[in-house]
Amino acid sequence: MRILYRYILKEMLKAFALALAGVTGVVSFGLVLSALQSQGLSPLSSLLYMVLSLPGAVYLALALSAVLAATLVYGRLTADNEAMAAQASGVPLSSLFWPSMVLAILAFGASLALAAWPLPESTYVAKRVGLRDVESLFYSTLANGKKINVRQPGGEGFQLIVDRVSGDMLYGPTLKYRSKSEQMYCYAPYGRVAFDTKAHRADLTLWNAVIFDEKGQSLVQNRDDVVSLPLPSQLPRKEDELSLWQLVFVQRHPERSEQFLAAPDDASDEAKDREMEKIRGRAFAEFHARLATAVGCFGLVLIGAGLGALFHSGHLLTAFGVALVPYMAATFLTMPAAKIVAKDQASLPLLWIPNGAMVVLGALLLAYLAWGWPIRAAVRRLLRGGRR
Repeated sequence: MRILYRYILKEMLKAFALALAGVTGVVSFGLVLSALQSQGLSPLSSLLYMVLSLPGAVYLALALSAVLAATLVYGRLTADNEAMAAQASGVPLSSLFWPSMVLAILAFGASLALAAWPLPESTYVAKRVGLRDVESLFYSTLANGKKINVRQPGGEGFQLIVDRVSGDMLYGPTLKYRSKSEQMYCYAPYGRVAFDTKAHRADLTLWNAVIFDEKGQSLVQNRDDVVSLPLPSQLPRKEDELSLWQLVFVQRHPERSEQFLAAPDDASDEAKDREMEKIRGRAFAEFHARLATAVGCFGLVLIGAGLGALFHSGHLLTAFGVALVPYMAATFLTMPAAKIVAKDQASLPLLWIPNGAMVVLGALLLAYLAWGWPIRAAVRRLLRGGRR
């Protein structure tokens, strides 16, 4: 029995390691490609970003790799009649599923360990790497049609959008400047930016600029002007960049979170209370989403083992297609549920139901395979005996 258990577990661990390496490579490449497109990283920054994105790629690939390994191995066991040979030798089918429990526990522990600290820390450091080359990020953001939006403590900030970017030349820059007391808008046919990273400042040179106030009245026309724009010197951590224990702390003390401390100081008490509730809700949802995802990994392995034995196919493509269905169901139900819970903490069951259902369905499927067929066969024998 031990030799059989070790054999099945060894095959699943080999399949799990190969699947994890392959899926992680694809996910990591996709993350870096997305960063290259949106942030314009240099070659050295791209390599560093790829290394830092590995924990996130492994975290995303972990559940799919585990369910794929279980589906593939148990599909081979039934397709090659090894499970039938084991039953003929007196080994009950229920005992053949014990190695899948070991893999499920390993997947659960690995997912929880990654979510505890390596995943959020690497995500934050990768963001800092992406923002380190502020000049490339500045131009690539504008070239993609996005806005440069910087908010400073005290309520001041600016928003910049352009019609087109060619090299370091900005065509049709429109600048919205917001101070404590007023807002002003500036438009120019052409512009150019000079960066001073040490002073955290960008000097925007505008040619033939036209300046409007918030009522749309023209203040200055056809003037060459240089606008000094403050660049963010700090990057407050978001909820997905906090460890599990930091999320617990933020839930209890949202007023001490980095996002709240980076908010304007002159906000009203009511606005501060609303911001604290939002931060507390997002931290609450992120904390439970990570725990639920780890539980979902456990259930997905059980479902994979059951589906592999049920479909009697050890082909890789068949196993991948079968394993992809429960994985996508758990993933795409968890993501919107987390957003709902962030707004309304009373809807927490919506976050746990998809992943908890994976555990229940997996256990029911294995129970059906282990004890359902013998029970039905016994019923048939009794019916046949009664007819005689």
